[in-house]
Amino acid sequence: MNIVILRGGAPRRRRNDTRNADAGTRERGVMAISDGSGSGHWALVNMSPAVAHQLDSDTRLDHHPGLPDGGLRTVVLTDAQVDHVGGLLSLRDGAPIELYATPAVFEELTTALPVLPVLQHYCGVHWHVVPVAGDRQQASFRVEGLPMLEFTAVATRTPAPPHMARGEHGVVGDSIALAIRHIGSGQRVFCAPGLAQPGSEAFEWMQGADCLLMDCPDHDAAPDWLSALRALPARHKVLLGQADDALGSLADDGIALAYDGMEITL
Repeated sequence: MNIVILRGGAPRRRRNDTRNADAGTRERGVMAISDGSGSGHWALVNMSPAVAHQLDSDTRLDHHPGLPDGGLRTVVLTDAQVDHVGGLLSLRDGAPIELYATPAVFEELTTALPVLPVLQHYCGVHWHVVPVAGDRQQASFRVEGLPMLEFTAVATRTPAPPHMARGEHGVVGDSIALAIRHIGSGQRVFCAPGLAQPGSEAFEWMQGADCLLMDCPDHDAAPDWLSALRALPARHKVLLGQADDALGSLADDGIALAYDGMEITL
């Protein structure tokens, strides 16, 4: 399977940005994944405004057939954070969006942050249910056009977005990590945007992954977290976002920082 990290193309500097860097996920980027069959079909994990613009304007993406194609958009959401869903509106003039999301995320994007009702007046949205809800902490599903990939959604806990309708008390399915297995090769990817401290269930999936894409840890947890990450057998260990000084030299531990255009082949 093929993975491309998209972070909006040319770096953007914000003036007078004094907000906590951990308050959002806008620098973490979007993961595009295909099954390596050459079909030209890609799934995009989350959609930031910068990446939506990049898909329309960055000619470098022509090297990945089908990725910048505005006639087909498949998006898998891991949560309803503004920086993970805000780019959906920028796709409004293209084809209908094939959207994979849990019931909790769908509800948030229909009520508290009504992105989906707006899009129905433009391109339209076809919702594919990711059935993580209630007592169901994990669920496997397939993405149309990627027959060689099996997706498993794993419920996680992340800070609630400010617009969350349920206040401080979340529900199962508010956020998920994705374990993706190539049926032919058996290679596995574990992708968890927004998850800095994995729980026991997520860690079990991480132990069996060939590629890890994780958020940088919180400052206080960095030493212990790095020690655990170093011990995992994955061939590719990639951190999304900005690394804290406490992480030290990542390259010495076989850990890479994600960058725009980064390619991983499994």
